[in-house]
Amino acid sequence: MMTIGRYLRTKRFFKELTLQQVVDTVRTNYNFSTSTSVLSTIETDKNKIIDGELLFVLSDLYGIDLNEISELILKNLKENNNRI
Repeated sequence: MMTIGRYLRTKRFFKELTLQQVVDTVRTNYNFSTSTSVLSTIETDKNKIIDGELLFVLSDLYGIDLNEISELILKNLKENNNRI
């Protein structure tokens, strides 16, 4: 099962960006503050809840269609009935 964290990590990998480059770009281009530790916990699925604004920013930065993200999240929710 592709998690949102793995998906975002894969998209970052294909953009050839380090976590620090993402943090710096997000701060400069979107006036949004995050950290490498926040991004790392998301990408390693240690944090299953993602801030909505951060998700929009990362989607724009990585060139992700929001419908694609929506489908992935909803599919995972349906498959994982343990999550409330």
